[in-house]
Amino acid sequence: GAFVIEVDLLIVGAGEMLTCVGPTVGVRQPSISDLGIIRDGAVAVDRGQIVAIGRSAELTDRFAAHSTVDAGGRLVTPGLVDPHTHLVHGGSRHEEWERKVTGQPLTGLVTGIASTRAATRATPSEDLRADAMRNLDIALLHGTTTLEAKSGYGLTVAEELRLLDVMHGLRHPIEIATTFLGAHVVPAEFADRRDDYVRLIIDMLPDVHADWFDVWCDPIAFTPSESRLLLKAAVAHGFGCRVHADQTGGVGGTGVAVEFGAASVDHLDEVSDADLRALGASDTVAVLLPGCTLHQFETTARDWRAWSRRIIQSDAVVALSTDFNPGTCPMLSLPVIMGLAARLYRMSAAEIWLGVTLNAAASLRRADRVGSLVAGHQADIVIWNVTDHRQVVNRFGYNVVDQVIKAGQPVVRGGMRL
Repeated sequence: GAFVIEVDLLIVGAGEMLTCVGPTVGVRQPSISDLGIIRDGAVAVDRGQIVAIGRSAELTDRFAAHSTVDAGGRLVTPGLVDPHTHLVHGGSRHEEWERKVTGQPLTGLVTGIASTRAATRATPSEDLRADAMRNLDIALLHGTTTLEAKSGYGLTVAEELRLLDVMHGLRHPIEIATTFLGAHVVPAEFADRRDDYVRLIIDMLPDVHADWFDVWCDPIAFTPSESRLLLKAAVAHGFGCRVHADQTGGVGGTGVAVEFGAASVDHLDEVSDADLRALGASDTVAVLLPGCTLHQFETTARDWRAWSRRIIQSDAVVALSTDFNPGTCPMLSLPVIMGLAARLYRMSAAEIWLGVTLNAAASLRRADRVGSLVAGHQADIVIWNVTDHRQVVNRFGYNVVDQVIKAGQPVVRGGMRL
């Protein structure tokens, strides 16, 4: 008979298998309705990589596996990718948030990034590491297999390097892309000499080991001209760029991101039409953060459906992320974010799924190996306790992850960490 190939793992019997295949720069209109669904799908895995993908009958004929998992008609998807988090930080901002909830004044309270900065500085590295590991476990249990993590709560040379050091020391199944965000905000001690802080960040660059450089270009952070200086220096030092832009006001941050070929531009609440045109013509991925919209009580501030349509119809590649941080979005579950993208932004299930798989991977420039189920890619796979991909978006706040496989290794089974 036909030659049978031995492999480590065969997953068969997927009622729906989402392949989420597309160009490594991500997909835009009108392709964002195509999830590449295979019915009764199967995937063959060997040495941590996907060897083949197809119908169950076809793959069981071609392959003999050391271990076979029957998905039993359930949903199988790529591992989820979270492209914007502030994973490593100290403290919690629940008190400040409760006052906002109830309309009490924030007097006498250190608030915002300054509050988290103080708490982070006061937290020993081993405690920051232990917290980050616990939080990575939560993300993993909700299907995340790749995650971006930013520094940015140190805002001094020593503290920023310490936070990056903590990140580099994390040994976890989730693959971490590290980002240097020294340009988060201008710290209070530099309020009257902003140029000195910009210079300090630039002078740090030779000592920084990270995958990415990020700057917040916003009315309450860095101006476009300051951002340009920082990005120019970062590019000269070989960093890829990401930009927090136009969150609290439109200052042209999105345009600056496109100008520097940034891999992602995140937030975009107040993006201008001109910047959107530039974004749509570029490979910079727009990362939308519905958790912030909810947690910051901005749900009635505008017509969010019209806002998201404007961005999607500009032809931009659109991804979604948690923006996990203690102030504006203390949540780590991408399925919750997916539910919010539907409820607040009225995005379709297909737009949402591509936003946390292929397009999120594209924003980290890793779509050549994660974010899709395709031969040659890393075997990052989630098996869900539902039969239809729309159920994950529909079942809000309810974790329907059954199994997670990272680089061919089972790391979650029965919704429990192995």
